[in-house]
Amino acid sequence: MRQPQPLPDSLGASFSVSEAKRAGVSAWRLRHPGLDAPFWGVRARASTPTPEDDPVFDESPLAEEARLLTAAIRRLACAFAANAGEGCFFSHVTAAVLWKLPVPVRELRKAVQLGDGQGEPGRSAARGIDVAVLAPRRAPKGAGVNGHELAPFLTALRTVDGLRVTSPATTWAMLAPLLTVDELVRVGDAIVRIPRRRGMQRGDESDALGTREQLEAAMNAGRRHGVGRLRAALPMIRVGSASPGETDLRLACIRAGLPEPQLDIDVMDRSGVAIGYTELAYPAWRVLIEYEGDHHRTDRAQWLRDIDKHAACIDAGWTVIRLTSRHVYPTGFAAVTRIREALFRAGWRPAP
Repeated sequence: MRQPQPLPDSLGASFSVSEAKRAGVSAWRLRHPGLDAPFWGVRARASTPTPEDDPVFDESPLAEEARLLTAAIRRLACAFAANAGEGCFFSHVTAAVLWKLPVPVRELRKAVQLGDGQGEPGRSAARGIDVAVLAPRRAPKGAGVNGHELAPFLTALRTVDGLRVTSPATTWAMLAPLLTVDELVRVGDAIVRIPRRRGMQRGDESDALGTREQLEAAMNAGRRHGVGRLRAALPMIRVGSASPGETDLRLACIRAGLPEPQLDIDVMDRSGVAIGYTELAYPAWRVLIEYEGDHHRTDRAQWLRDIDKHAACIDAGWTVIRLTSRHVYPTGFAAVTRIREALFRAGWRPAP
């Protein structure tokens, strides 16, 4: 087979067939096996790894699968958008992925199936990406598309990375039939989280994807499937949790009868000079908890910062408890035991 001509630079990673023809691309070139055809009327260049897609050293198999699945869903959403019908937008699991919210792997697997082991999506045994319209438009159909017709009064829309999607709060409410209460708490925590702007500089509500008030409004906008789970999850959502692991650790502490830890706490030395901040802490008992993902170990700069930070915290009179996923999963027993023992040593006693 002869070598194909390079595609015009004006065409992005994904593009419609009509757009390509207007740019002078021949029908033969559009049929070349070097181009993917993820949806009718759409072509996509062979995907190239992005920093987000790069493998993480010693990543767990489940985490690696989640990374590949979310990357595949994002690529498919961008491809569909190149030739999307009027009024179409992304919802449910696909919207959650585009907002970078924590979605269980089992739901990612239902959306797409990894075909060749290289992160490319397959078609069989997958419901497709979630594409929606507002009623009275008819739900979109087609291979690789899970269509939805949504009530306007239940649906708020936003734009993320140039794609029309349901708002974070609406997305959270739509996930109720698919997720457990704890999983809805994880998603809610991710939505209301206010990230630090730089160093120890705190952000404000405008830096979050949404607020608890917006979550409550989405929950109460009208009749929703799974509203009981939303009502159970909402009171447990907190500002300050930086990862699903931290959310699960906090819930484990509460259910074990420990005081609820404070989140996103500034840590000072004995002179009042800032040492850093920690995600979970008991300031009244000078106990702080560091939940460490793999990047704390595989990122050398992060590892060195952690050593200095923890030494400074100990010098300032804090007890530092360092935990990883193996302390929290499949149950939080190991983590709760270590935290309870530290609190006891610090003088805490459970209420009678």
